[in-house]
Amino acid sequence: MATATATTTESVLGQHVQALVSRNLDSIMADFSDDAVLFSPNGAFKGTENIRAFFTAALEMLAPESMANLTVIKQDIDGEYAYVLWSASPAVSFAGDTFCVHDGKIVLQSFVTQMGS
Repeated sequence: MATATATTTESVLGQHVQALVSRNLDSIMADFSDDAVLFSPNGAFKGTENIRAFFTAALEMLAPESMANLTVIKQDIDGEYAYVLWSASPAVSFAGDTFCVHDGKIVLQSFVTQMGS
């Protein structure tokens, strides 16, 4: 059972990264449950409307070239939980996310970043 959960978590995260790289906001949002919460240095964003606003602003700040350079440095998955360390040079020297994925949807994400090189 844990393997199936880890596979589901891994597939949701893979889809999430692809949606970010392609800058497809609707696809990004399809990864989240309706009542998901995203924690960031700018505060907590609850529900898809607020999370959409977070990603809209994030994509406006990040040039397409940076997102095309998105590299997953480390990814650890334990059942429904995941930790991802990544970069998107030159804009993001490193960032870290933690996720809880339940029933194929992100229900919780936390995010921290160091901008610049």
